[in-house]
Amino acid sequence: MKKLLSWFLATALIFTASPLFAAGTFGLVGNPGCAMFFPTTVNYTIPATGWYRVSAMGAGGSGGTIFTTTTGGAASGGGGGAFTELETYYVSGDVLTITVATGGASASSSISGTGVAGNAGSGATTVVCAARSVSLSAGAGGAGQFVTASTTTATGGAGGTASGGSINSPGGAGGNAYHYTNGAEASGGGGAGGPYGTGGAGGAISGQSSGLLIGTGGGSIDGFAGGASTANSAIYTGGAGTGSAGTVNAVTAGKNILGIAVVSSADGINRTTASGTAFDNLFDPFRALTGGGSAGNQTAALCVVAGPGAGCGATSATASAGNLCDSIGGGSGGGALGAAMRSAGAIFGGGSGGAASTATGPAASGVGGNGLVTVQRIY
Repeated sequence: MKKLLSWFLATALIFTASPLFAAGTFGLVGNPGCAMFFPTTVNYTIPATGWYRVSAMGAGGSGGTIFTTTTGGAASGGGGGAFTELETYYVSGDVLTITVATGGASASSSISGTGVAGNAGSGATTVVCAARSVSLSAGAGGAGQFVTASTTTATGGAGGTASGGSINSPGGAGGNAYHYTNGAEASGGGGAGGPYGTGGAGGAISGQSSGLLIGTGGGSIDGFAGGASTANSAIYTGGAGTGSAGTVNAVTAGKNILGIAVVSSADGINRTTASGTAFDNLFDPFRALTGGGSAGNQTAALCVVAGPGAGCGATSATASAGNLCDSIGGGSGGGALGAAMRSAGAIFGGGSGGAASTATGPAASGVGGNGLVTVQRIY
């Protein structure tokens, strides 16, 4: 159980993406306060001398795609971005050079039999302060892949790596996706690394029979993996939660930090939204991510249901171009369908799932999650 849970329950705050993501919106100049959020590249001048916690999350990679009406194929998920953090004594006037990476772009396969690999995130998210010899780097997740040959595996994108902090956590790998004749298989994206260690891997697909449509869920920020698929049956698995992995060979999603099978956070509030994402708390926000994952086999309207920090489940419906896995750090699920298919993208840090279609194209993966930096004066 997280050390800050009792404190969090008493002080939880709702955070939505816009307009509160403007750099410097939060944080008190002279005293400890809420974290300030930096979603874009900027130079930030320290306003007051003191100790600050600086946290950086890397960008996620996008999943691979495959559309084919003949042999079928498999597409793997993108890797999650890394995480690094350091508490440092800064002097008023010190300048932090903040560079925020963007997630891997969507990949699309529109010609039958011609798959397209996903895209890695665009470099590393970095924070540099020459005056204090600080150099933080949170690397991006790698690209998902595709295969069309029977009994072969599309390897998931590698998780990003981190350096420079007192905490350096790799991102979770995208799930591997095994292909058997005439099937369509798509694995979930990896979760971002976090304060508690390596991000969770996307759900793996292995040992399936021919002709099946299979998708798996994304990993969570707390190291739990999306649900795997190994049995000889069609399956869409759930995403991981911040308290447990997505259940193997079931549509049940991972639980939240309290062990409850709901997407709500530990305080019982459901912070998922249709247009953005939500932090549980603005004080040390990356540690206060406590939501549960979403179940698999979602419709397009229900792809946006994972709680903060959790992974999204696989989908068997065509997600719209703007449909995102509404979770900070969680990977999105893979999507497999006998029709045109677009898997959901990630918001911050997580990798997107792969996309596979056997009947009509195109098949398109979602975008990888962008990087993010927070700066908080702690005392």
